[in-house]
Amino acid sequence: MFAEGYIGIAGTIGVGKSTLTTDLAKALNFESILEEVDGNPYLEPFYRDMKEYGTMMQVWLLNHRFRQHREFVTRISLGKIRGVVQDRTIWEDTIFARMLNRHPDKIISDLDYNTYLDLFDNMVLRELVFPQIMIYLDCRAESAFKRIQARGRVMERTITLDYLKALKENYEEFIAEMEGAGVRILRLNWEEFVPIPEVARLVHEYSLKPSSFTKWVRPLRRAPKMDPRPELIADTKGAMPQKAHA
Repeated sequence: MFAEGYIGIAGTIGVGKSTLTTDLAKALNFESILEEVDGNPYLEPFYRDMKEYGTMMQVWLLNHRFRQHREFVTRISLGKIRGVVQDRTIWEDTIFARMLNRHPDKIISDLDYNTYLDLFDNMVLRELVFPQIMIYLDCRAESAFKRIQARGRVMERTITLDYLKALKENYEEFIAEMEGAGVRILRLNWEEFVPIPEVARLVHEYSLKPSSFTKWVRPLRRAPKMDPRPELIADTKGAMPQKAHA
């Protein structure tokens, strides 16, 4: 199902999600839901040492966004607010976890990744509420990189162009998955900022398009790797088997 009046803004770091979230919410008389960058205790340590803090960073974000998600969906359903525009939805959390797991250095291990996905399933998939529309802000990694440098956040100084390129590839995969699940995707070329009245017009237009939701297909788990050395595998009686002769 989807929540009418729930609009998600998706896109890579530095694309301009927060600005659009605030401006579009005002234009629609909706409430804006922004990422609490300053309140995330793992963000700065994560950019210093991704492997050390990658898993807990994702768990913190999932917990934070799930609380936000439940609160505003409930408020919309009770008629307390007309709707919300959210800067990065809870669904996008899986993008970062998957990318960190796919990294050559295994920033998130297969074991931690599987545990994270199980947690995501138990928290999110039991309350399957998609956005009415997801707006995907599409721009080149190079453009996002320049915007990150221009805004000058200290914690983002270590973000590389290669990281943003990998993130964009994972976002494209994610958007295709959401489209496959029946979510309305409004893709905007965000190399140049589109005037807010035009974005609002497109939102109204896309809201009228038919939508058929399917069951969310969760990302595949990673098969645990077994140590092939027989001397490290205990037998059923607890004894260590002898090495086989060549």
